[in-house]
Amino acid sequence: MSKEKHDRNDEVKLLLDMASATEDDVEAEKLAREILEIDPSNMEAKLILADVAISNGDMETNRKYLGQIITECETKYGDVHKDSPVSDIYVSALERMAFSLSFDDRHEEALSVAQKLLEIDTEEQTAAKDIIYRSLLMLDRYREVLEMICSERTHTPVALHAKAIALYSLDGISSNSYEALIDAIEADPDAPFYALGIWEEPEEPDESEIDSMLTALYIVEPWSKSDKLIDWLSHMTIVFGFLTERLSDEFLDYLESSEDGPQIQEKLNEAKATLNKLIKLKMANDEDLSDMDKVVFESFRM
Repeated sequence: MSKEKHDRNDEVKLLLDMASATEDDVEAEKLAREILEIDPSNMEAKLILADVAISNGDMETNRKYLGQIITECETKYGDVHKDSPVSDIYVSALERMAFSLSFDDRHEEALSVAQKLLEIDTEEQTAAKDIIYRSLLMLDRYREVLEMICSERTHTPVALHAKAIALYSLDGISSNSYEALIDAIEADPDAPFYALGIWEEPEEPDESEIDSMLTALYIVEPWSKSDKLIDWLSHMTIVFGFLTERLSDEFLDYLESSEDGPQIQEKLNEAKATLNKLIKLKMANDEDLSDMDKVVFESFRM
């Protein structure tokens, strides 16, 4: 390697480190463009520009750079697999592309990209499956959702919400759809509160809160496809929220004046009665009551 090329590589590495470290999108974009002036095909710089674009709501520019990365990887290496030299950046670009397409209402394309991603992501480290479930729901392909659920040993909270939505959409409220809804809420109890806008996003969320907000992001549109569907989720979430003290008395005052207030209040009273019976039974048997979420979900299944 010539000294000139070595110096150029060092400069690119330094600029990449600076661009990755900054939290200022304007500065990151400036540094990434400097890198591309030195190395026009640098994929890391293009990924930075793609991220800056989507943070500014520019989906087209975001996908332009992601498409360039994906095309370059496939042109150089053909069928990219997890051991390919470019697998990390290829996977990053595919995941971002699937996300961008999904949240720009291009669900068929998002599904295709997410399925390609899943072929490489054998250890399931990406959001490929969650994007697939979301895409299938938005395309009303509910039976495919259930087929995919049945083929999996473990399920993310998004997958369990997809199951509940699919069962309700095909059969309405039934014992199966009710059980699926309870499973979905139990998998990430805080996510529905963010999805329904009951809770505001914290300014400095911890890791658990970030996970719940991501789950909410994937499920909110599928749940909102019909008034009956979103009401079904919201009624159960509100009842759960009061029983576990996630909701305040002020929210109850607001609820009483809402159109659905009397219906939710009736469900809440019934749920309280069932929960009190279960608590008395557990106290009589000297059972642990420290995990109230667990106790409430058990009462929902009685």
